[in-house]
Order: sequence, then C-alpha cells, then structure tokens
Amino acid sequence: MLKREEIARLKEKYPKGTPIRLYNMAGETSVPPGSKGIVDYVDDIGQIHMKWENGSCLALNVEEDRFDIITKQDEIAEIKQQEFIDKINEILEKTDFKLLNMSCNSENTSYAAEKLFAMHQAFEEVYGEGYVEEGYGMVMMPAVIRGRESGIHALAVVTLDLESSGEHWGTTFLSPGGPLVQGYVYLTEEQKQAIKEYYVPYDYWYTPLVERDNHVDFTDMPDSVANIRKMVDEYLVTGQSQAMDGPK
Repeated sequence: MLKREEIARLKEKYPKGTPIRLYNMAGETSVPPGSKGIVDYVDDIGQIHMKWENGSCLALNVEEDRFDIITKQDEIAEIKQQEFIDKINEILEKTDFKLLNMSCNSENTSYAAEKLFAMHQAFEEVYGEGYVEEGYGMVMMPAVIRGRESGIHALAVVTLDLESSGEHWGTTFLSPGGPLVQGYVYLTEEQKQAIKEYYVPYDYWYTPLVERDNHVDFTDMPDSVANIRKMVDEYLVTGQSQAMDGPK
C-alpha cells in the first residue's frame, strides 16, 4: 500500500490531462501495450484513473503496471516516424519484391541499391542529413540484412533505440512476398517459417549515421553487403556532383 506522501507525489506528477503511453497493464488485455491515453485523476489510494484512446477508463496501478509520460519530444518523434513510414510505403507500392530479392542475392545489385537509396533519401527528408539525434528515441531506418546461417540478403527497416546506444528492437524484412514484420502477431505460420528459415538469426547494417551504436560493426561488413551500400554511396556522390554542376 502506498504511503500518504507517495500518493501526494503521484497527484503532483500526474495532473489531469497528462498524456500516457502504456507498456503493460498487469492482468488486463482490454488496453493493449502501446495504447495512449490521458490522466483523468489520481484517487486517494494512488490509482491513476485514465481515459484511454480505445474508450476504456481502466486505472493504472503504479506498483504493477508499466507506463510512461509522453513528452513533447516523444510526440515529435512519433510524427516523424509516421512521416517516414508513409514515405516508405510510397516506395514499397512501386517495388517488385521478387526482383528485389533477386537483386539482393546476385551480382547485379542495381535494383536493390536503387531501392535502398530511395529509402535512405526518404529517411533524410524526414530526419535530415548527418547524425540522427538521440532524442528521437525509437527510430526506424533502412538497412541491409544477411541471414547468418542462410547467407540470404534482404533490404529491411530496422528499429533502434538511440537512447540506448542503438539497441535493436525490431525488423521489417522486405521478403519476396512483401514486407514481413518480425514478431507481428498476425503473421501466418508460413510467414513465420519463412522468417526463421531465410533470415533468423541475422546481422544488419543500416544507412543513416548513428553516433553511439555499440551493436553494429561496420568495419566487418561482408563484401556482398558493402557492394549494395557502395552503390548507394555512388548514387549520393553522383547526385551531389550534378547539383554542383548545375543545369547544362
């Protein structure tokens, strides 16, 4: 049971209207992880009564539930992430996934390089050039992955926690059949098997610049992956050269 002074601090920390993101509510499924809501009030036993986005009013128990306040920086990060997702979806709508798979796993990597470059451009349009700000927290970014056992390559979108030195949180594989989100609850058994057989376990190499990443060694990149990235770099250099030359 919470002490009186602890309850007073909760009321001060969580005033009416405070935006909340839920990570886990013990013993409840009606408000799923990731849900957002706003504080209604904190009662006299320390329960935080909520107005959740799905209409639920279930209260939070600070001793059992996991949640956090959504900051202004969090809101900005979410807006940018959605903007990036929208741009990626535009690219994927025009992608031949079977051709992409062939290009990733053959000597002719031009199609894969073109798509990777387009994804990288989309990222820079949202987050800017240079190192990505750590304050954005969870960030999705384009990458090349290679299955450690299968040796199969694919383009992907990886999610990193920049506030935890680039800790990896998830991957969307651009498979021959389309995007496959690792861990997605609605994957079919066939899709789960495909991820396990072709990709997992895997290494990844993303294209944006991350200042403090303790998880990826870019100096030990396979030649096959470096070839795809090298072509992307050549596209970038060519674009800069054309911009400097100006119209003919």
